[in-house]
Parts: sequence; structure tokens; C-alpha cells
Amino acid sequence: MKRLPMGLMVVIVLACAAPAQAQLFFPKKQKPNPTQRVPELIVIVKTDADERKRAHAAEELREYDPAVFTEIVPVLADVLLHDKKVNVRLEALSSLAKIRPVSAVAGRAMEKAAADDDSVRVRLQAKASLPKYHLAGYSAKSSGPAPAGKTQTAEPPLATPTPKVVQTPQAPKVVQAPPPSAVVQSPPTVEDVPMNPPIPRPFPPVAAPPAKTPPPAVGPSLFP
Repeated sequence: MKRLPMGLMVVIVLACAAPAQAQLFFPKKQKPNPTQRVPELIVIVKTDADERKRAHAAEELREYDPAVFTEIVPVLADVLLHDKKVNVRLEALSSLAKIRPVSAVAGRAMEKAAADDDSVRVRLQAKASLPKYHLAGYSAKSSGPAPAGKTQTAEPPLATPTPKVVQTPQAPKVVQAPPPSAVVQSPPTVEDVPMNPPIPRPFPPVAAPPAKTPPPAVGPSLFP
């Protein structure tokens, strides 16, 4: 009966000592500072000659917030479309498909890879990832991610109501009178022209009355 408690004590002591020994032989890896690590990964994925390092950098970039580091998605999209190695393009494609929220840059890069990539593996993986990306909110017709909480369905979108145009009253226009020099006088009418006064005609000449001869003298002659 006394050996059983002693055995339990030994097991408990070993269990407590195991984590300490593990930390001595396998020290816990500390997370790097994102503000320093993200620029390093971007330089590696774009310029490093080792394709394994580029692929690992493309995989690690998905762990950081794209809202804080806005260059992550454009860099991965460029790697997906232009890197010469298939493995690097596959890792960039996987990172773009897993990064949230969705973005138009990543969606267009995945669509182009699904249609034009030289590798069959890349094309198939891109075609398999696009339906999930659409369900997450990506729309090829939109310039950005769909609103949160809304996913695309097979039903056509509702017609957006046309905004009503409210016409504001316009101020009356002030018509300025033309200068006096610009006033065009209309020609006088017939009523405005005075009639010519009648010319007086001369009266016909009146004949003078004939001269009267004196009447003859009546009575005796005074002369013998």
C-alpha cells in the first residue's frame, strides 16, 4: 500500500519536470515583429533567387492583417501572375484565397490565373478556389468586396431605385436694356406722316363794270 503513493509521486515529479526539460532542449519560438517581418517577406518573395524561400514567404504573408499591411495582397497577386516557378505561384494563390476580407485585386488575379496560367495545377487550383471566394463576397462586377453579412446567390440582383431629381427654383433673369446707341428706330408709319396742306387756288378776275355816260341835260338851252 505504501509503494503506490510513492509511484504516484514519481510520476507527478516527472510530469512537472518534462515541460522544463522541453523548454531547455526546444526553446519556444517567439513571433517576429510584424512591422519588420512583413517588409522582409515582401523583399524575399519578389527578389530572392531560391524558389523555396519565395514560396515560404508567400505562405507566411497570409498570417498578417492586409488591412494594416495593404501591400500584401498586391504583392501576392503580382507573384501569382508573374513568378516563373509553379510552386511559388501555388503558394501565392493559396494565400490570396485565404486572406480576408476579399478584394477585387486578388479576385481578378485568381480569375486570370484560372484562364491563362501555363501550369495545369495552377489553373485547376484557381478554378477550385474561385467559387469559395465568390461565396465569401467577391463579385467580378464590383470594384471591391461585398458588404459584410451578404453573400451572392443565383437570384438576379434587385433593381436599384433611380434617385429623384429635385429641381430648385431658379432666380429670374435680369434683362438689361440696350444702350441708347443700340436702339433701332422703326420707320414711321403712314399715320405718323402729316398730310401736305392744300395749295390755295387764285380767284378768277372780276370784270370791271362799264362806265356810265352822263344823262343828257333836260331844259332850255342857256345859249342862243
